[in-house]
Amino acid sequence: MKRFYTLFVIVLFACLSVKSQNLQMHYDFSSERQFFTSTLEMFRPDSLGSTFWFIDFDFNSPDKPRGISMAYWEIARDFYIPGLKNISGLEELSLHIEYNDGVQIMEADSAVTGFNLNSTWLAGFGYPVKIGNVVLGTQLLYKRPRGAQSADFQFTVTWFQPLLKNQFVFTGFMDLWSQDKILEDGKELVFQAEPQLWYAMTKKLFIGSELEISKNFPFGPADWKFQPTLAMKWEF
Repeated sequence: MKRFYTLFVIVLFACLSVKSQNLQMHYDFSSERQFFTSTLEMFRPDSLGSTFWFIDFDFNSPDKPRGISMAYWEIARDFYIPGLKNISGLEELSLHIEYNDGVQIMEADSAVTGFNLNSTWLAGFGYPVKIGNVVLGTQLLYKRPRGAQSADFQFTVTWFQPLLKNQFVFTGFMDLWSQDKILEDGKELVFQAEPQLWYAMTKKLFIGSELEISKNFPFGPADWKFQPTLAMKWEF
């Protein structure tokens, strides 16, 4: 529990020192997840590469009104490799380093307990791919969760595409990774994607929706899931 609040304070103070960021509030109205999730994220490019991080808070604690039940954080840094461009002539290829961590709080037998969400280091390369007018950020990463039997891989695709004179924005990500099976030896593949469509009400305020698509997430075997949200976003 102490680690959970420490993580919250660190991220809160980090938010006060950056400008390129946004705050999202999603309501998940699927049958399995009827609660709010907030997302605070920041992306900042510079002459050496770029920095990106986000933190999610699920508001699904058993008390009323519902408090935070989960915190999950990812922070990533890309370093451009000088002199190397991809076949489309886009920005330099990049070295990608990433760290993921989080905690889950839940109630069991009238007692509040918590556990870590597999602290994970990732490293690999980023490669921007242009398809028509859309630029996709792709990453192929070596992944080593804490306590894993052996190393894993992750393939990530991200996109950000304004539409209709910036009135709409289509953005999101897709991840495919391997992980240890829980009940038997061996590996399984996990798929997760979260496409978002936003409508700009003002230059700062957006309304939109996210569709959470997953297979074997967080641990398989699990069927395909499609979980929509309604959301608002404020850009700082």
